[in-house]
Formats: sequence, structure tokens, C-alpha cells
Amino acid sequence: MDMENKVVWITGASSGIGEALAVEMGRRGAALVLSSRRRDRLIEVGGKCGIADEKLFLLPLDLADIDSLPEKAKMAETAFGRIDILINNAGVSQRSKVSETEITVIKKIIDVNFLSGVVLTKEVLTGMLARRAGHIVAVSSIAAKFSTPLRAAYCASKHALHGFYNALRAEVKEGGVDVTLIVPAFVKTGISVNALLGDGSPYGAMDKNQERGISPGECARKILHSIEKKKREVYVGMDFKARTALFVSSFSPVLFERIITRARIT
Repeated sequence: MDMENKVVWITGASSGIGEALAVEMGRRGAALVLSSRRRDRLIEVGGKCGIADEKLFLLPLDLADIDSLPEKAKMAETAFGRIDILINNAGVSQRSKVSETEITVIKKIIDVNFLSGVVLTKEVLTGMLARRAGHIVAVSSIAAKFSTPLRAAYCASKHALHGFYNALRAEVKEGGVDVTLIVPAFVKTGISVNALLGDGSPYGAMDKNQERGISPGECARKILHSIEKKKREVYVGMDFKARTALFVSSFSPVLFERIITRARIT
């Protein structure tokens, strides 16, 4: 896929899927706006992208700081005059029971995983509709398709993503803007290590399913293919376990609930 004349904004670009996307997009010649909280990591990732400095703009931001995001979006658009592709990739997971989770932690998960992407989408959408061209990509999760214990806020945020972006797609399709939802199951990233406990501290351990997942690079290439083909929704990293869970939860929700109630989910 030739990205030579495209401007791509990637959030969560400092590691995992976001880092791999930045490298793959850079190899294809895109101009990049890279965002995450850590500028030092963005500098490292930018150095891996193989593009000239004038095609790279580093934009540190905190997605939990919702009020700061409209100004950040203006800075992103100003860098190269437009945003052709927005990839809302950043996210934070959870490992705690609802009864043991502080409201501030739930709010942070919702803000980072859902509301921040809504704000950035709204900010760049005006220009896309004016040009009658653009692509919004939201990296969701298999947790958008069914819910499991210890991840209530995370599941809620991902369910919300699908409700919002499916509605948005219907609104903007005739305006020349495409919307793609990416649904990863198991990708070997640090998302479980960085998942939040009830008090907001990190979980600090790699899930076994995550450990066995596909590489971020493979995931990124599948996402690029999805963008090229303008897919509406694409599953990635689906092993037998994930496919079975999706099937059972879809066709027998009661059975699925019984299974996850009895299972030792961590």
C-alpha cells in the first residue's frame, strides 16, 4: 500500500501495535504524527520509521486529559495541513472486580479507551468531510464482543467504541470518509502488564494468552491491509480459544455466562 502522500496520526505510538503501525506506515512513505505520553519513547520510535525529519511530527499527549485534546488535534492538523488517516490505537486494560475498583479508575479507562478517541475523531472529521476524503480507524478489542470478569470498565469502553463508530460510519460514508474497527484478540503487547488494578496501580504481569499472541508487526500489517481495502470491521489475533468464545457468546449467551462465572479468569 502506497502511503507516500498520506498524513497519518497514530495514538499510542510509543509501543506495541502503535509502534509497529508507525514503522510500517513510515516504510510506505507516510507523513506521521505520533502521539503518546512519553516523548522519549516517541523519539525512539520515530528513529525506526525511516523517514525524513520533515515528515515526522511528535505530539506528546495524555488521553486522560480530555480538555487538552482539542488543542492537540489542532496542532496535529497544523503540522502537515491535514490528517488523512486517524488511528485511535491507545488503550488501557483492567484487572479488578467492580466492587474493588475506584470510580476514578473506571473514569480513566473510559476516557482513554473511548472518550478521547471521540474527541480526536470529531476534531479531524470537519476537515475530512470538507475534503470528502479521510479514514478513521479505531483499535478495539475482542472484549467489545463479550464481557468477562475483572474487565468491566474495559469491556464497557470497547462496547461503546463499536456503538459510536458503527453509527459514525453510516453518517459519513456518503461524505467520503471511511471508518474501520479493528478487533484484536491476542497480540503480544504490554497491555496486560500495564492493565490497571482497582486502585489504579499496574497489574504488572503478562497474560498467557497475550504471550502466545501474534506479533505487533503482524497485527500492524493486517491493519494496513484493512485500511487499504476500506474494511468496516476486521478481527486479528483470533486463536481457537477466542473463536470459540465469540461463537458461544453469540449463540448461547446463557451458556457463555455460566462458563465465565465458573472459570478462573485472571
